[in-house]
Amino acid sequence: TPTPQPIPTAQPTPTPQPTPTVIPFQEDEIRKIAVNEAIEIARIGDIYLAEELIPEIVPLLVPEPTPQPTATPQSFESNTTNDLAYEIYRKHKNKVVMIEVGNSTGTGWIIEDDWVITNEHVVGSNAFVIVFVPDPSSDNGFTSMQGQVFGVDKKRDLAAIKVIHNIEPFRTRVVDVNEIGKDIFTIGYSAGNPGVPSSHSGIISYVKTVSTTLKFEKGESYYRGDLLGKNVSVIVFDAAADPGDSGGPIIDSEGNVVGIIYGFLESTSGKRVTGQQTGTSFASISDVWETLKSGEDTTFK
Repeated sequence: TPTPQPIPTAQPTPTPQPTPTVIPFQEDEIRKIAVNEAIEIARIGDIYLAEELIPEIVPLLVPEPTPQPTATPQSFESNTTNDLAYEIYRKHKNKVVMIEVGNSTGTGWIIEDDWVITNEHVVGSNAFVIVFVPDPSSDNGFTSMQGQVFGVDKKRDLAAIKVIHNIEPFRTRVVDVNEIGKDIFTIGYSAGNPGVPSSHSGIISYVKTVSTTLKFEKGESYYRGDLLGKNVSVIVFDAAADPGDSGGPIIDSEGNVVGIIYGFLESTSGKRVTGQQTGTSFASISDVWETLKSGEDTTFK
């Protein structure tokens, strides 16, 4: 049978022999468990999994030189991602603003000169909000000013805010399913400290046009009626997002905004899907942005 074949791979390793008695004890115990599980799996006909099981456990017992080469590229990849996340954050954090509405805070970003975009559920029914705009001349400085809410969209969860600033806007672009798996980065004010946003990184998990059967959890003001008019293009991503990050940008590895954070994914049974957040794709933002600036409600468009 193919089941016991992986076992000899651990036996020739000489390193565990001279080590203290506790290592052989662990090896014997775990090998016994692995063999028993392999036999059980083989009994139900899954020989492939049985063959994979034992080699996966054995390297954990004996710290041979073989795992070390694999650790090196993993560390390199991680450092590369971290370096890129740091670069994106340092270069673009001043384009992200904190929005205060009463005792609540959210995030927005500079979409064009003198305009900020955020979520509708961040501003609610307020005509004016406080916007904390970063000061480019100071590392973590900011200026607080009043912003006027123009158009809102409950379906796409968007709001246009007019606020005078001298910050360079983000570049934007549209993504599709061909970019699933690509890196993305988020910047938001979940910590609630003006001028010092937090940052998270992840990948695009999916890009989908939302039908009327899908539900997404957002703020209390979320429009839960039928999605009338044009459907919404949604980005599902696995970067962390916390309360206060709503309205923040979803940024690609080139520094372009591809969407706006608005909530987490909800299963058909009404439970949160762990580790999966959602945002409105820039494809749907561009559909209504000019109309939002004119002060219209584009929920039903």
